[in-house]
Formats: sequence, structure tokens, C-alpha cells
Amino acid sequence: MAAAVPATATRLGWAGLLPFVAAPLALLLLPGLASWVGPSLLAYALTILCFLSGAWWGIALLRRRAGVLVASNAMVIVACLGVVFLPLRAALCLLAGLLLLSVVIERSHGMFSPQPAYYATLRLRLSLVAGVSLILSAALL
Repeated sequence: MAAAVPATATRLGWAGLLPFVAAPLALLLLPGLASWVGPSLLAYALTILCFLSGAWWGIALLRRRAGVLVASNAMVIVACLGVVFLPLRAALCLLAGLLLLSVVIERSHGMFSPQPAYYATLRLRLSLVAGVSLILSAALL
């Protein structure tokens, strides 16, 4: 049963990349959909960033790490402000940067050191693909 968790997490993680990867492909192949693809990708990226930041809360509460709670909230607030106030292309780039920053924080903060090695590698790979896809999409808009 425990062996199913890494496989399930891996499959769900890669499946979660489908909208990120589909967006630049759609922009290349069907540029007429840009007015729909761009905002949809932005909403999806914000959702993923909020999901990842929210996951920090459970760990931080158990390990009593107030700084991680603050970092989580700060990341979401910056992302939301970017989505509301920045032009679409800039907001996509900001979310790409925040997704990558979240990996840097996870790799550098001791609270996350108990993460299984497969998950740390998976998070890095998924975040790199998502970040590159967001930047490519911004460039294609």
C-alpha cells in the first residue's frame, strides 16, 4: 500500500502538467485561442501555486515553523496581486518565478528535509517544466 503513494504522486504530478504544456502548444497551433488560453493558464498556475503553498501549512503547523506560514502567505499574496494588477504576460512570468522559488525554499529550509527523495526530484522537474511552459506561453501571447 505504501509503495502506491510514490506512484500515485508521480502520476498526479505529471498529469497536473498537462495544462501547462498544452498552453504553449495551443498558442503555437491555434493562436486564435490566445484570449482564452492565456487567462485559463494564469488561473490554473495560480491554483497550483496556492495548492503547493497551502500544503506547507500542514507541515509548518506540525513542526511549529511560523516563518514557513508567513512565507506561504506572502507567496500567495504576491501571486494574487500579480494576477490582479499585472498585465497577463508579466503575471505568467511572475507565477513561473514563484513556482521555482517554492522549490528553492523547499530545498533550503530544514522543515522540508524529511521529504522523500523521489518527491524532491519530482517537485523540481514538475516546477521546471511548469515554469518554462509559463514563460513560453507569455512569449507567445
